[in-house]
Amino acid sequence: MLRRLIGPEIEFDIESSGRPVIVMADSGQFEQVMMNLVINARDAMPEGGRLTVRVEELDVDEAAAVTLTEGNPGRYARLSVSDTGTGMSEQTRAKLFEPFFTTKEQGKGTGLGLSIVYGIVKQSGGHISVSSELGRGATFYIFLPVAAVQDPAPVATFVS
Repeated sequence: MLRRLIGPEIEFDIESSGRPVIVMADSGQFEQVMMNLVINARDAMPEGGRLTVRVEELDVDEAAAVTLTEGNPGRYARLSVSDTGTGMSEQTRAKLFEPFFTTKEQGKGTGLGLSIVYGIVKQSGGHISVSSELGRGATFYIFLPVAAVQDPAPVATFVS
């Protein structure tokens, strides 16, 4: 599904260990998260580039939790979406998740995509951040707690 959204001028990679990482999240909402992030990455690479989606499971200790997960250590699934696009300034990054904020020209975006992504991630008990510089692309990081009990059927499964 994602490949069809980005077009042939963008190289697309998915990196994972192949083992499932179980999180408790709504699968339909996370499809929306992925579509928003991939479409934004595509729009940031009008001349083409590389888009990489990576899923991994990791332990976040107390020291790392301060910057990565708002002070909440534990076991997380980390989903990262990286592009080699135009990147963002510090001023843009500061407003990125605000409703109706957009850098797209009028008629090309509503400014709701990333605020919706932010809301879905927070509603799922997760955390989201972005790393970007002008001219050097962007990487969005989503941290979701790994499900403590794997007996009930999870709503969303990421492959890592």
